[in-house]
Amino acid sequence: MEDVFDTTGRPPKGWMHAIFHGGPYGEDVGRCIPGPPAPATLAVSLAEGGVHMYRLWTVGSWSDPDDPIAVYNPDGPPVPPPLLNAQEKQWTQEGQQRRGLGPVSLIALADDGRMVHDPDARAIEALLAALQERQHLLLQRLTDHDEGDCYILVLFAEDATYEVEHQASTTGERYRTRSASQTEVRDAVLRWAADQASRRTELEGPMTGDAS
Repeated sequence: MEDVFDTTGRPPKGWMHAIFHGGPYGEDVGRCIPGPPAPATLAVSLAEGGVHMYRLWTVGSWSDPDDPIAVYNPDGPPVPPPLLNAQEKQWTQEGQQRRGLGPVSLIALADDGRMVHDPDARAIEALLAALQERQHLLLQRLTDHDEGDCYILVLFAEDATYEVEHQASTTGERYRTRSASQTEVRDAVLRWAADQASRRTELEGPMTGDAS
């Protein structure tokens, strides 16, 4: 992220004030970020390599409602990677074409920005096994945008359970459930990725999942 500081009392146009609890920006005063709206997550490069992920905790103001302040906290609520929109899907497919490859039918997105095209079972298993607490794995089908989004999302929660959310593009309904079994979650995700609808379990809905 670009280093932008405010020493005048107002951030530059297109930026807003931010406060960071801990992490590499914890000691900074007057730091600004793009916005509003404030980004849900900010990835900060570390000098020793890797990144530090900040998550938006809240947005408020000390005195001026026209000068919002975003508060970032490493302990904020986990934010899943965003689904690809129609334009991003098109760019992905055009990139495949330029490389002389066939169209992408499935992508896997991780919290750290990794994107895997058409992951096989081994790649999906590795991504699930690598999940740390408060991290997500998102699998999205690259269907036509008029059909809606079809995805399965897994969060490895702080209590060592897995939260699974599934949405079918045909209905747009979302179903959420929870499991403490990595094996159960892995099997459900692999069946979903293989589009084996006849073998769905309660983790995948919509047969017994709770719709939201």
